[in-house]
Parts: sequence; C-alpha cells; structure tokens
Amino acid sequence: MRRPVGTIVRARAELQGQRLKVVASVRMDAGETVEARMPDREVSAILPRSILLGGTTRAPVSLLDTVRPIVERMTEGRRARLWLYKERWFLSFQPWRGVRFVDDEPPPVLDGAVDASRKAATAPPA
Repeated sequence: MRRPVGTIVRARAELQGQRLKVVASVRMDAGETVEARMPDREVSAILPRSILLGGTTRAPVSLLDTVRPIVERMTEGRRARLWLYKERWFLSFQPWRGVRFVDDEPPPVLDGAVDASRKAATAPPA
C-alpha cells in the first residue's frame, strides 16, 4: 500500500514542554485535511541546529521568532508523504532516492522569422 501524499497548507513551530515540535495542516490528494507532526529528522533538515545554536543545547524562547518564519517558508506548499502511527499522522518530505538525473535538453531551434524579429527588436537605433 502506498502512503498518502498531500500538500502542506500551514505549518507552525511550537513548544511542547521545552522541546521544539512542528505541526502542519496537510491537504491530502483525496481532499481531506489532516494535522500531521514532523519528525525530528525532518525538522533538522529545514532548521540546521549547528547554525542556529552552535554547540549549545539551550535555546532562548525568543529564538522562536526566528524559527517560525523559517518553518513556514520551508514547508508551506511542499508535497509530503503521510503515515499513521498510534492514531497520529506524521509527515515526511519526498526523498531524492527516486530521482534520476538526465542530460539537459538542447535549447529549441528558433525559426528564421522569429530570430530576425528578435534581432531587429534588440538592435541599436540607427
């Protein structure tokens, strides 16, 4: 069975206890919207701790003012796979594993009339 896929329509960073958690509203392709949690490995991919905190394990609450817009911009509109575990939805981003790189396609060949009109349009005035 394939995991359902959807688009993240809203994401928010919040504190649960003293830990950062990311929760997202995901509109599944079937039309239903569910609330899904983002696992720590996915949060780490969009919020590099070493850049935001260095080596410390203590973060000021004010850091949330920086983190929240990053979470929104890096997640909203993205496609995600969903799964249900212990009656909670979780999400993960689509992996690179299935992507295959191919040679770039050559640029299209312009016909003579289009090419001549472009040259005339960009020529310096006489």
